[in-house]
Amino acid sequence: MRKGPGLEYEVVAKAKAGASYPIVGSKGEWYKVSLSSGGTAYVANWVVETVESNSGQSINDGQKPENIKQPSSDQAKEAIVNIVDTTNLRIGPGLDYEIVTKARAGESFPVIGSEGDWYQVSLPSGGTAYVANWVVNTGVIKQSGSKVYIYHTHNRESWKNVAGSTKGASVDDLKVNITLVGKKLAENLRKKGIASIVEETDFSERLNEQKLSYTKAYIESRKAVDKAMKSHASLSYFFDIHRDADVPRNKTTVVINGKTYARIMFVIGDVNPAHKENKKFAEALNALLNKKYPGISRGVLLKSAHQGNAEYNQSVSNGSLLLEFGGVNNTLEENLQTAEAFADVFAEYYKSIQ
Repeated sequence: MRKGPGLEYEVVAKAKAGASYPIVGSKGEWYKVSLSSGGTAYVANWVVETVESNSGQSINDGQKPENIKQPSSDQAKEAIVNIVDTTNLRIGPGLDYEIVTKARAGESFPVIGSEGDWYQVSLPSGGTAYVANWVVNTGVIKQSGSKVYIYHTHNRESWKNVAGSTKGASVDDLKVNITLVGKKLAENLRKKGIASIVEETDFSERLNEQKLSYTKAYIESRKAVDKAMKSHASLSYFFDIHRDADVPRNKTTVVINGKTYARIMFVIGDVNPAHKENKKFAEALNALLNKKYPGISRGVLLKSAHQGNAEYNQSVSNGSLLLEFGGVNNTLEENLQTAEAFADVFAEYYKSIQ
């Protein structure tokens, strides 16, 4: 238990297994909890489980601080707003605030708060905005039946035209990165009726906090995968979204019906004893992709132990894949187009086996 939200903060107490504490707030990946002594401390969310208290109240005594994300469980529900007509999303709760973006009919956004007659919603880009409650419908989506879990082991991977860091072989960015592609994929899967969860852990930051090398990234992402599986027994498909390295654009890009897409490559690690099943799944999607979007897939690449991690968390499920969307020479827009195409094809595959 630490004085602040990070491993660099002073340890103020040690908690024993089985102990529980009310959550009174959060910051990043750390919960702020109330101590029996009357003070507060922070605990990392990856070393705890969140549960309902015996009294039936939530673990934070029923209060909902604005900055806390409510714990996930098989019973968890997420409030959403459904856009019924083209409308403005604003930087603040009022018509006098600047317009951030426009939302189209049919789109939906998770509600993370409210102020007066305005909902604060989470945007696919990672930011937030406000929408008037009189121009939307509200609903609830159940996460208990979620089938797809999307995460990004190398979550800051970006593209040369926008990356904030280009030291050596690194092409990374804190905000404009591959996580936006995963969010777009989830958004499109939900529209097609496939409940999906997007992992938001910043694994790069986790490595920095623990002074771990980049090669340990899959160990960190596996912790998140295991936690998600424990909270959502319904999960069957696990997509780790990456982008490839400095590969020429003519190999990572394809134009189909006037639209430019980043090409997809499926990577399968043969260290997983059941990798043949993962490979079979990848080959099925590869065939469907190239049938519906000719040339969008670069195929299935099998990697052995001397070529990298070669397990890639794929032992958790026969439906676990590592997907390389384009490379550093592609653009975010091209990747978002591909996310829509992949959602389209996966939805077709998913419905065909039900």
